[in-house]
Amino acid sequence: MSSALDRIEGRKFCVVFMKVLDLATEKVQLQCLHGRASIENRKVVVYGEGGASFTLPSTCLNKILPSDGSPMLKDAEYYCIVRLDDGIDLVSPQGEDFFQ
Repeated sequence: MSSALDRIEGRKFCVVFMKVLDLATEKVQLQCLHGRASIENRKVVVYGEGGASFTLPSTCLNKILPSDGSPMLKDAEYYCIVRLDDGIDLVSPQGEDFFQ
């Protein structure tokens, strides 16, 4: 798996956190972490500009995709959507946007 991940090392990366608000209406809330990907001990860690970091769950490694040019991805070269559990709330730091 690590050789397949070599392509994203040091690349601009966007982690899209997705919280399902209403399954029946398919309403979701999205928040992005923009940064650079780093491969550390066979794990993908994304380091954000403000010092934040996030390690992608192993279940997401096969869901890393090249950017499709969506405005929320900004200049990211790759992205991954991470679905949050119901008990986790997205908190927006000042200046961060939620997409619904």
